[in-house]
Amino acid sequence: MAEVLCAWCGALVGQSAAEHSHGICQPCYLRLRGLPDLTEAELDKLPFGVIVLSRDGIIRSYNRAEGELAGRVPRSVLGRNFFAEVAPCTSVQDFEGSFRAFCEGDEASRTFQFTFRFPAGPVRVQIVFLHKQVDVTVAIRKLP
Repeated sequence: MAEVLCAWCGALVGQSAAEHSHGICQPCYLRLRGLPDLTEAELDKLPFGVIVLSRDGIIRSYNRAEGELAGRVPRSVLGRNFFAEVAPCTSVQDFEGSFRAFCEGDEASRTFQFTFRFPAGPVRVQIVFLHKQVDVTVAIRKLP
């Protein structure tokens, strides 16, 4: 049996027969579930990236931490298509395909890892998708 670690904070969640397994611990899940209800000012105070996307990939919100991680000015990306214009490296099945499936499904959240290919080098992140009414909140935490 392999240990199951929280995909967000790394705490031990349990055990699984799967070789690589993750979940989200209850405290992290409760904190993340509250993200869609935060104001723009509250999102800017978070120590990790948050992007709110419409179902067609248009950026509705982009917090300060995500701007720092991606090297972008948050205001400059609002209203643009995340997959086609802002982060074309995410226009792959692993990310955009997962986003589209999440939009069509009834999951409360979806967690996975992704590697952004920045000019300065690759950055591995943990991604969490959460529904925000008709939009999707995307939480992004850089992995060590």
